Amino acid sequence: MREFFYSLMTDKRNGAAYEPVKFLLYVISLAYGFGLICRRLLYKLGIFRSEKVPLKIISVGNITLGGTGKTPFVIWLCDMLEKEFHKKASVLIRGYGWDEQTMLKRKLYDTPIMVGEDRARSAHKAIKLYGSDTAVLDDGFQHWELARNIDIVLIDSRNPFGNGSLFPRGVLREPKESLKRASAVVFTKVDKKTADLDGIKKELKDINGGLVFLEAVHKPSCINDLKERKERPLEFLKGKRAVLLSSIGDPGYFADTAGSLGADIAEHIIFADHYNYEEADAARIVKRCNERKFDFILTTEKDEVKLRRMSLSFASYPVMVLVIKMEVVSGKELLVDRLRSLYTR
Repeated sequence: MREFFYSLMTDKRNGAAYEPVKFLLYVISLAYGFGLICRRLLYKLGIFRSEKVPLKIISVGNITLGGTGKTPFVIWLCDMLEKEFHKKASVLIRGYGWDEQTMLKRKLYDTPIMVGEDRARSAHKAIKLYGSDTAVLDDGFQHWELARNIDIVLIDSRNPFGNGSLFPRGVLREPKESLKRASAVVFTKVDKKTADLDGIKKELKDINGGLVFLEAVHKPSCINDLKERKERPLEFLKGKRAVLLSSIGDPGYFADTAGSLGADIAEHIIFADHYNYEEADAARIVKRCNERKFDFILTTEKDEVKLRRMSLSFASYPVMVLVIKMEVVSGKELLVDRLRSLYTR
């Protein structure tokens, strides 16, 4: 059902039969947009207040649903803060997705990961327990309860704003005009871009003249062989036949990446983003694999975390994990300048 509604939101299903449902989604989106206006007004009037905490808050978020690469960018940002500014930032994460927080803890093993819905409380704990003077607020653009110093917004360069409609008629969590309060925009997946980025940058500059723009790619780094517990080079995929398994925000990009590395894709088994696998799912996956001739199952790091947590296996089929790193290929110095100004204020 979730996939059905998402296909309507992204206009992958068209025709007269779907128009009544799309109209209903549009009406709901109007109510959702009105709710956003009311919320902003309550904060503007001071009825609701954003709490200020005595440390630098750098927010990483987006204005669309899923798939922009927030977790890899948070990892990149924390690494950059340590290398460029010698800051050991804490990460404030809501914690609804165990896969994300486990990935963060694995990649940032000596970085405090503060989990909790009350991010202001988590910030105070970061100060008290770790002496933090900087915190990265994960998925923070819509989190008004905590004041921040810098707002970084990630935008998928292949499909920046979907069909331009608010949720649930489209994928926008907020209108484009919300970027008035952003400090920087990071266009992700620019190696696969299909949109006119120059035109979009001009449009966003008209909304917010102070924006700086970065461009980033999701760069494959290696393959993890779970059965043999070893790391393999990317060349290992070339000419191999694989069944892809994913439950991420952008499964198409995962498939494109695997194909670009030379993998022959036998099938792509897709589950919804943030899906929690169960034993029955493993049985269904094995059944589908039994109907195919292939060399191994290829999955994502995010999915590997969930498979390990549930101790799921797929009979005798080997499982490989495609390891991805975020790499900023343009505009890094612009963000560094903003951060330098923040720390020297």
